Amino acid sequence: SSCMPRRSRRIARLAILVSSCCAHRIALMPSLMDSSNPSDWSGALSSYGEALDMLAAGKKDPSKLKSLDAWYMDSKQAAKTKGDLDTSTLSKIVEWKLSRGTFRPGLLQKAQSNDEKTVRHAYSLALAELMPVEQSDGKRAIGEDAASADALAAATRAVKAMDKNLFGVGPATATAVLARVFPGSVAFMSDDAMLGCGFFSRAAEIKYDMKNFSRFNEI
Repeated sequence: SSCMPRRSRRIARLAILVSSCCAHRIALMPSLMDSSNPSDWSGALSSYGEALDMLAAGKKDPSKLKSLDAWYMDSKQAAKTKGDLDTSTLSKIVEWKLSRGTFRPGLLQKAQSNDEKTVRHAYSLALAELMPVEQSDGKRAIGEDAASADALAAATRAVKAMDKNLFGVGPATATAVLARVFPGSVAFMSDDAMLGCGFFSRAAEIKYDMKNFSRFNEI
């Protein structure tokens, strides 16, 4: 396993997912995912802005992706809403996910159809699983890996709670919601990430299910 603190690896991995959208960089992903050298991850993280520009350049409205991405990546903004999730925020995260990855017709409308009570209830269930893990992580020594079996199991239960209780929110979208506020516990599943880590050889083969999330979140 990597010697890099788990939270740092999660944030770095989230950042390099945009890079992996570029075909000429996908081949570099497996070696990076296996690297235990912090400088390799720091280098990938430092290229995030450039990678985002490359991805946005291929979009009909580059400014929309950049605006949504800036909002999603704003840790201070995310921290303010960590204890609660409303339909508006859920929908905006889905919009972010669709703007940077594969467009799936009807997904945003499905997410928007969830009422406030249902969204808050599902998120509260996930929160109940992840908050104890985060509090436990805070007691660890700097650099100590938090990838315990209990932490991974809690992340799986949290994603499952979102998947089970919300319409139009599968495991991949659930990870997008949770990775924004719990980057040390939940990794965002995307086509690029699943291909980059070597689980699948092409996008058409990818299966976004709980089994693959559990495998992916262990990396």
